[in-house]
Amino acid sequence: MKTPILNLITVLLISILITCCSTEQSPIVGISMGPSHERWSRDIMYLTQQLELKGAEVIVREATGSETLQAKQAQELIDESDLDVLIIVPVNSESAGIIVDYAKARDIKVIAYDRIIKNCDLDCYLSFDNVRIGEIQAEYLTKIKPTGKYAILGGAIEDNNSVQLRIGQMNILQPLIIRGDIQVVMDQSIEGWNPDNAYQAVKQYLDKNKKLDAIIASSDALSKGAARALAEHGLEKDVLLSGQDAQTDACRRIVQGTQTMTVYKVIESLAASTAKIAISLARGEAIPNTLTTVNNGSKMVPAILLSSIVPVGKENIRMTVIADGFLDENEVFGNQ
Repeated sequence: MKTPILNLITVLLISILITCCSTEQSPIVGISMGPSHERWSRDIMYLTQQLELKGAEVIVREATGSETLQAKQAQELIDESDLDVLIIVPVNSESAGIIVDYAKARDIKVIAYDRIIKNCDLDCYLSFDNVRIGEIQAEYLTKIKPTGKYAILGGAIEDNNSVQLRIGQMNILQPLIIRGDIQVVMDQSIEGWNPDNAYQAVKQYLDKNKKLDAIIASSDALSKGAARALAEHGLEKDVLLSGQDAQTDACRRIVQGTQTMTVYKVIESLAASTAKIAISLARGEAIPNTLTTVNNGSKMVPAILLSSIVPVGKENIRMTVIADGFLDENEVFGNQ
């Protein structure tokens, strides 16, 4: 028989255990996804999986490319949920700073995912090395065709990644331009990374100028529009065409010979790194030391820029995106 003292100790121990368990609440992480196409659906999936594996509760809002809707959704998410961390993929790198300010005023940590957010107090920025991606695109095409007329299709001007990609592309092109080997006959930023806008830009050029050797399209969304314009002019297999993101339709075009290459980014590694940082921030832990900071106009933001990027062409498509399980072989190759 237990003595009254033992009974009291037992009760105290149980109450302590209950109290400890009740205070170990799951971190709540919000994801504000601005842009919308195949690539970003994968990011949401991988981010959610990685965060939930680490015990977080995840709340996602998708703005489908609308800057106004993203701001509205983010404010509602901050007001209605007891967030510890907010992960933002901005539609507009400039204006999304107001979302960061609103979150930080409520003691919520903020991570910029894949796109930097300007002029605000970001806690961390995670992305791929976009300068290197631009270099890879230009290197791949210029090795095949080191002379000729080139067009450049850049991304949305409000997306800082567009700037970084162009720096990389010009790192490779500029020496060839100076030598007179390459002539840039069109250089255009495409609003919203929109395929239809890319189509119109390339179509308008080809309607007046039949000679074109290569198009450095900064993403697969842009290459989709460019490929359509090339096909209408019977040039779909004559003009080199780059891309980025290894989207299913782009990889189909590579197999069919109407796109030259894309850049495969291992999104799962970016999502895993982001989830790790998010949980650390939610627990009040210091961000692991990084060798990189990025100036967003307001501060030097701790940054992780991943190098897990691979050029993909017809020669290695099975060894990369298909071997990794990123894309289904039947969807890419069809009946071939």
